[in-house]
Amino acid sequence: EEEPQRKDDIHPLSLFLTIASSSHFIIMGLHKLALCGIIAGLTASTAAFDVNDLDAAILQDMLEAYTEHQPSNCTGAADSTAFTFDYPGTNAASEWYTPFESFEHDLFLAAMTHTDANNRSWTIRIGQGGNMYSHFVPDLHGETMPPQAHENAPWIDEVHQSVSVNTNLNFQATECNGDTCPAYFIHGAGTYQKDGLYTSTPFYSQSLAKHCDGATCTFAAWGQQAHLATIFTSPIITLNRFTNCGDGIIEHTEKIYNFAPDDSSPHLIDQGYFNVPWSGVRPSNLPIALEPDPDSGELSYADPNTVDYCPMCGWGLDEPGGAQGRCARKNLQDLGGYTSFVGHGLYVNTPEAADQKPSLWCRKPGVVCTTANADTCMAAPDECYNGDGSVKEGYTPVILEVPALSTPQCENRGEKSNGWELKCKMHQTGFGNTSPSLSSSDPCAPWAKMKFYREDNNEGFEATFIRHWSFSPGDQYLFFRVDAPSFDAAKDMVHSVFNNTGNNEVLPIQFQATPPTITNAPADYNPGALPSVTFVAGDGMSAFTPGDFRRRLGNAPKRDYYVYTNNYLRDVLEAGYALSKRAFFFASELESVKATADYLKSKVVYDLIEDTRYNPRAIDIYKSGASFDAVAATSTQGTSTTCSTSPSANHVCSGFSTPKPGYSPFFYVTCGDSTYLGPDPYFFTPGNGDYFTFPGMSNDNDKKIRSYACKDQDGTIRPTWKLIGFFESTCLSSVGSDVTYDDDICVAPSEEPSSLPSSQPSSQPSSSVVPTLEPSRQPSSTLSLQPSSSLVPSHEPSPDPSSQPSLQPSPAQTLTKKYLWCSKPGGCNSSNEASCMALPSECYTENGYGSVKPDYTPIELFVLPNTTPQCRDRGQYGTDRELKCKFHTTGFGRTRPYLRPPAGSTMGFYREDTNMGFEATFIRHWSWRSHGQWVYLRVKAPDYVTARNLVHANLNNGGNSQPLPVKFEMREIFE
Repeated sequence: EEEPQRKDDIHPLSLFLTIASSSHFIIMGLHKLALCGIIAGLTASTAAFDVNDLDAAILQDMLEAYTEHQPSNCTGAADSTAFTFDYPGTNAASEWYTPFESFEHDLFLAAMTHTDANNRSWTIRIGQGGNMYSHFVPDLHGETMPPQAHENAPWIDEVHQSVSVNTNLNFQATECNGDTCPAYFIHGAGTYQKDGLYTSTPFYSQSLAKHCDGATCTFAAWGQQAHLATIFTSPIITLNRFTNCGDGIIEHTEKIYNFAPDDSSPHLIDQGYFNVPWSGVRPSNLPIALEPDPDSGELSYADPNTVDYCPMCGWGLDEPGGAQGRCARKNLQDLGGYTSFVGHGLYVNTPEAADQKPSLWCRKPGVVCTTANADTCMAAPDECYNGDGSVKEGYTPVILEVPALSTPQCENRGEKSNGWELKCKMHQTGFGNTSPSLSSSDPCAPWAKMKFYREDNNEGFEATFIRHWSFSPGDQYLFFRVDAPSFDAAKDMVHSVFNNTGNNEVLPIQFQATPPTITNAPADYNPGALPSVTFVAGDGMSAFTPGDFRRRLGNAPKRDYYVYTNNYLRDVLEAGYALSKRAFFFASELESVKATADYLKSKVVYDLIEDTRYNPRAIDIYKSGASFDAVAATSTQGTSTTCSTSPSANHVCSGFSTPKPGYSPFFYVTCGDSTYLGPDPYFFTPGNGDYFTFPGMSNDNDKKIRSYACKDQDGTIRPTWKLIGFFESTCLSSVGSDVTYDDDICVAPSEEPSSLPSSQPSSQPSSSVVPTLEPSRQPSSTLSLQPSSSLVPSHEPSPDPSSQPSLQPSPAQTLTKKYLWCSKPGGCNSSNEASCMALPSECYTENGYGSVKPDYTPIELFVLPNTTPQCRDRGQYGTDRELKCKFHTTGFGRTRPYLRPPAGSTMGFYREDTNMGFEATFIRHWSWRSHGQWVYLRVKAPDYVTARNLVHANLNNGGNSQPLPVKFEMREIFE
């Protein structure tokens, strides 16, 4: 409803629209139609059915309104929850991959935060796809999610999301127009940047509905084919609900719904492989994975020799019986119900370390490395070492050393995801190109540090990544990374240890190839206090899901990413079905993990929901001219709606808030100025009806399907989508497809006065206590019994001269600058509110310093009778708190003064009777919606309660049956 924040005027990190208590937070529930607090004598006017109410109805019913639904045990922690839909700026402490940081502004949809007294506060950020892309825990480990150092995938892959795959088509031979098919992965997050200029700005899965209330935020989105350019369409809607359960615990409900028509070809639309979720953590913050013993249920971590750790081998190397051991891919019913990732400081003695092979590459036998053969003259460790670690005959390992009379002469290679990269002179010449891409001395124990050290005194430093042991035969450069904030700090780390400037001999270097064994932990060792993040998946068992759920783990070392995922296998998601999972993840100290996870794992719920199980409410479409509105019944399973306050609107179509057999989701789609309502989300996509139709695929593998482009329009224009409800196809003929969505057509009674005058005079004198905006058009037929009691003086002199001379001479006219905007001649309503307002320089004479011009109506400030300004919170901006307060009548449109007091001045709102008031630091909007009464302003205050009390204490009109006139003044400061 409100104007989006400007890029140069954004909330600082972690300050959000706070839901303080039941008496203060903004209720965003389902169609609050009751007239609350109407003052006697006021004519009830109208307020638009907020689009959030439609979203809330659809989201609530799709996640709850079906038979055999199991209610959540998480009642929520609304008093410690806050949320915002305004982008708060990047969180520097999350340390995102620098080249992708600028994309976050377009990615961001919402943020939700929990304030905790026991170090378990968190903030999650939600992307356009409704999926979580950031989980930040400031008092424990910091950022949970990986830094996004994945080429062409900014918050596309390494996030918390749902994924579905059509196994009939994904890489299948001959199934795509006679050729092998490309990848078929529908990501809840969005698409890779692999379609040239079309995706130079990432295309994220598209938000269809969103709603936050109390302790819960819920989202729906249209999932996208991730691998571009594609020949496939997507029939998937994803839903995500995040509920703050308190104590660091988040309940996450995810749902994958196949909205393809019932008569679709199963081969084209059935989904047969799922990630629920595809997720993971950042190992540089959470390096060790633990799982409980599946037989005993115990979780061991105190003794370094018996830690229940998971080997974390490279992704895909988790086959049963392989190197990943106890944590190979396995069905959930055979596991202990949860997986925990632990922060730095846990001691683990790995038996695998004793069998670890050396890591240094070797020059091949009888070969001299030259520029010509640099790429082929070197051998990997698997080739050049024997099983006992000795070097095979003829092979020569890279010889590490610092040149005589020199430092390593390190050069800058830039900041990377897991450290600062250097190239330093640290080996002999004569070795060719090697590509170890090594992040640990043990590929299945990534937490094991790699160390370069001097042979003479054992001093050294740790490396986080080794790119090349050697690269060119003619130089001595070794390419590696260290954990350092800058190039100077990284270089000093190396040079301070390996300074060989005073030595005529080379300085030999050793590389530690195995993690050290911990024989005696320090006396103050307390692993229970270490930070952790835990995913609770339960046992995967459900009467409604015939397939199997399994857990997979893996490591992507170049990207600082541990994969955690649950798959659903051996079943298909047909048209009209939805796969649902309600699970948990939480941040805590390690000592709390077992008790918390054991409590939660029995509350995980899996379901496969057919469209016959839903019990929806009605959603009706009303049409007025070429525009339409959609109204949901006010209660679950409600069957009726109303649009009686809009005489021009006709009820043209009825549908539901959830899937039903024979009903399809209707999308409102825009492409620039073009609009569409109907079941085809690809309506504006180039090639639709030519070489593809939804839900099919392209009939030519060279002709791609680009949902992110608009047919016959500039390539920079992207479509938008909104879910309106579920309707029969006959609605198309009743409504028409080229209509415009206007959520102001159907209106509900509210406490606000009407914005437009009645078309007929009242049969009785007005009892309104609010003064009219304009004088009567005709003079009264009788004399007034009392002098005028108008609170506001006339804007212009009378048209006729007085019949008697004035008793006193008129004072000289003083011109003062005006700040309040005016409605233009003709006034404001919902259809013109974006253009109906005039700047003071337009609507006052003397370029904004004189009297109001004819037919312009200035905003008149006052507080309603018997109430306060009813201020609501808009968040913190540095030392200022932004509010929106009821300070004027309805009937005014969008204004953007962005007003601040000039140097040497203050500005404020003051009572006309006593001159009491308060100072404001910024005016964002004098008015915004034609049916609203809000002024958007900031005051100097540290929090919402202080700011609200400042305004309400000075402009409290409770107990007064008359409106309280308010004046806005700019005042000069006198020293």
